[in-house]
Amino acid sequence: MKTFRTLIILGFFLSFFPVNAQIEEIFSARDDAQTYLNHYMSPVMDGLMYNLNNGWYTTGKTHSKWGFDLTITASIAMIPDEDKSFVFNAAEYNYLTLNGTNNILPTVAGGETLATLTATKDGESIDFDALNGLGEDWPKDFFIPVSVPTPMVQVGLGLPSKTDVKLRYVPNATYKELEYGLMGVGIQHDLTQHFKFLESIPTFHLSALAAFTNTRLNYTPTNSKVEGENQHLEMGINAYTLQLIGDINLKLVNFYLGLGITNGKTTLNALGTYKFDFDGNNSYDTNEIIVDPLKMNFAINGVRTTAGMRLNLGPVKLFADYTLQKYPSVAAGLALSVR
Repeated sequence: MKTFRTLIILGFFLSFFPVNAQIEEIFSARDDAQTYLNHYMSPVMDGLMYNLNNGWYTTGKTHSKWGFDLTITASIAMIPDEDKSFVFNAAEYNYLTLNGTNNILPTVAGGETLATLTATKDGESIDFDALNGLGEDWPKDFFIPVSVPTPMVQVGLGLPSKTDVKLRYVPNATYKELEYGLMGVGIQHDLTQHFKFLESIPTFHLSALAAFTNTRLNYTPTNSKVEGENQHLEMGINAYTLQLIGDINLKLVNFYLGLGITNGKTTLNALGTYKFDFDGNNSYDTNEIIVDPLKMNFAINGVRTTAGMRLNLGPVKLFADYTLQKYPSVAAGLALSVR
């Protein structure tokens, strides 16, 4: 159910594009619509990528041969205040201009604005309101401060040479208008065995992790408010991380620390034909058909530091950790582990 709740939230954001009246007016800015919406949507897309790189480990110690674990993690990436707004840089736009002297506009994670925009082409123009952020309407599942939640289920298996292979997999599933699938793979290798002086410290373990996650989402509205054909939105996320993990195991509890990099790329495309009626006294076109109006790209990269604690209750493990990165995140969950 957690997964489906997240999918519903994602569907909420994706459905925002083809049915919102302001989006229809922004499309009148042609290619500038993509630039504007890239700034507007980036906090949600970035938060998802940061989250997908969380939850890969709860210890620096790998399994014995054929040992395994089943881990369920809930991760929340918090959107920093500086990403709740963006600067409208006139040099980025060919058709779109911002009215007034205040060039700060909200992102989807921000609040309301009274700013207006003007789209101009061939000497004719149309005026409309800038997009508001969700503000207090931000889905309650996102908690406070404004954040992006992502639940995750994965399995791990111990291989020879003190190496674990980890797998995340959600088969393609359909929920109402939303189709979603996810696959991720990680490799964690014990480094302690390669350093004799570390092997003399039985409570300490050191390992390295490389992990990759891919997720695909397709949203096809059944009752679009905009006329057209084959309307759908496609989102694809690739997230990957490289980390060095240290662990101190005190039997009942162990503490772990991870240092590494986090990277990700996301594409979000609005495809199909959209027939817009840009009515109004100052409109420069009516009943215009726009094909594949959005092809947006988002990316993250940076360093990350994770500090966590795990409580060992026999085969059941309870854990929580905090990751310091551009979008700080908190993760917690439980695991069933057989070493």
